[in-house]
Amino acid sequence: MTLLDRRVILVLGKGGVGRSTMAAAIASACARRGRRTLLYQANANDRFGDYFGRPACSHEPGELGPNLWGLNTSPAAALREYGLMILKFQKVYDMIFENRITKAFLRAIPGLDDYAILGKAWYHTTEEKRGRPVWDTVVFDMPASGHSMTMLRIPWVILETVPEGPLTRDARTLQALLRDPARTAAIIVTIAEEMPVTEARELTARLEPLGIHPQRVLVNQMATDHFPAGSPAARVLGALKGSHVDGVLGAVTTHGAMAKARRALNEHYFAEIAATVPAPAFPIPYLSRQALSPADIQQLSGLVERALTTPAS
Repeated sequence: MTLLDRRVILVLGKGGVGRSTMAAAIASACARRGRRTLLYQANANDRFGDYFGRPACSHEPGELGPNLWGLNTSPAAALREYGLMILKFQKVYDMIFENRITKAFLRAIPGLDDYAILGKAWYHTTEEKRGRPVWDTVVFDMPASGHSMTMLRIPWVILETVPEGPLTRDARTLQALLRDPARTAAIIVTIAEEMPVTEARELTARLEPLGIHPQRVLVNQMATDHFPAGSPAARVLGALKGSHVDGVLGAVTTHGAMAKARRALNEHYFAEIAATVPAPAFPIPYLSRQALSPADIQQLSGLVERALTTPAS
């Protein structure tokens, strides 16, 4: 059993590191292995439709490819579904949730929107049709690090503060799911630069007290090593840097030196991640594109699949 066989895959990381891209690649890898996969996000400026050459994802699951569907929910849609799940009947839901007083009360409850979104992700792991799970895997493209931690803590807060009832029952079930490494995989996405590496390390430390232990770190956008030590390319670059060149050759030399320095920086911070984050780190190369195409997502999914199926050493 690999990480791609989990019921839930949480994809976490700060904004701007390619978290959504990695979530799409992970979901694509799951689907390619024959698992009915739901790529789940909330309140997102959807890119998943473009990634798979399909319309933008909406509040209802939309097909993105073989064995793969996407969903972009909102707190209102998630809360409605949760309410219907508890109350069972549309008319009862409308009587309770759709009146002005209840709506005002619900808006005043801190964290309810986040709990509805997290709870909807959990609901999809339990969803059945004709006695069989509707989804084999839910890949949750979570919000940026700080927001995702607030969201993940909510079941613990409910259990500490709310009297026993349906809410605490569901919070306890959700908490057990999140803490179970046989059912849930937490994947951290970062890039090999100082601030993202620091945040990845801090995120890991904040997850540990919840009993959520990240299983992999995907280090995205690693610069290509065009000048490996001892290679002819490296020797030529070294000779050119030591001479006075201008024009086109000078520009090429400058660009080569910058690429070499960028790779050295990435290697430094990749080593720091490997040494300080207690989860195996895997490099994901930088793709120089204006916009990623479905073919790019397929390429990345192959790399991600190897990262998530290679046994941890």
